[in-house]
Amino acid sequence: MPGIAALASHRKKNRIVSIQVCRGLAALAVVLEHLHNVELKYFPTNIMGVFQYGVLGVDLFFVISGIVISAVTVGKFSNRSYARTFLYHRLARIYPIYWVYSAIVLVAFLYNPLWINAGSGHRVNILASFFLIPTNFAMLIMQGWTLSFELYFYLVFFFILFFVPEKSAPTFLALWGVSILIASLLPASAQPIVGLITSPFVFEFLAGCLIFHLYQHGALRPKAGFALITVALIWLALSMAWTRYNHHSNQLWIDHSPWIRLAVYGSFSSIFLLGIMELERSGLIRFVRPLSAIGDWSYSIYLSHIIVLELIGRFMFHFAAHARFAMIIVDAISLPLVFLVGYLSYTLLERPLITLLIRKPAKTHAHYVS
Repeated sequence: MPGIAALASHRKKNRIVSIQVCRGLAALAVVLEHLHNVELKYFPTNIMGVFQYGVLGVDLFFVISGIVISAVTVGKFSNRSYARTFLYHRLARIYPIYWVYSAIVLVAFLYNPLWINAGSGHRVNILASFFLIPTNFAMLIMQGWTLSFELYFYLVFFFILFFVPEKSAPTFLALWGVSILIASLLPASAQPIVGLITSPFVFEFLAGCLIFHLYQHGALRPKAGFALITVALIWLALSMAWTRYNHHSNQLWIDHSPWIRLAVYGSFSSIFLLGIMELERSGLIRFVRPLSAIGDWSYSIYLSHIIVLELIGRFMFHFAAHARFAMIIVDAISLPLVFLVGYLSYTLLERPLITLLIRKPAKTHAHYVS
């Protein structure tokens, strides 16, 4: 079936380009949300207010992760040699470049702790941060908590690949989801690792697995892609309108409730991704190379952008007299510089590290790491 091999095969021409493009969109959404945070931190303006919803980029990443991991493991279950290779490749793509940026932030933290982790009282568990182990403190790289979830997803899939036959994998994944539902009925645990294991974010990863199953086993009607994307956008617009009129345009009511976030951002991400994949398969949309290239750089962008935004925001705060003008300058400078740094990081650091650690990376999924 056209497109089935897009993520699973080693032929670049069969790649599902829309997934890579959406990785770039997810990274851009997160960058814009953090740019809004920089505005709130340094300037009494609200120019970037609408981009607070960019936090949904994380949910897009989680659903994409489920799609990709499902795709690259087709036909590989109960293959213990592949399971070990799978886990090694995942760790080799997450950790090395993450350690580079963690080391940069660590230097800043050791120089002046007041620069880092204000939300955790400028405290950090350095060892846990480097190895993505959840604690009660934020990590050196603030967005590292999302990588803890990615690592969790990979470890569970490693277990499935190692022990579970492919025909039994859907049952195991369903039981994983049921266990999360049961855990939600129990008293909440104060242990961060328990919170991670029982988080509703698991359902976004499982949604990605289901999306790939649907995509693999039958094409929808060509116009279904447009319908799905329309439904997703209407759902997001309604959520934003509800937020405006009932929560004073503050989306934290979504962000701070995992189950509401799943219902709003998780459902939007799932429906949107299935829709855009179907539009690509039906040939109704095509993507130019620069859009997918941003997807290639997305992990480097994700890791580096807060450093870039903080430096620009702090500089303008100290040297610009007019807040609104300063924020406009920050906006104008930030995005081009974030993309430039992401591109250089991918070209000079991330890709060489992957090449060094993985001799023959599969071209079709070498960069699908959130």
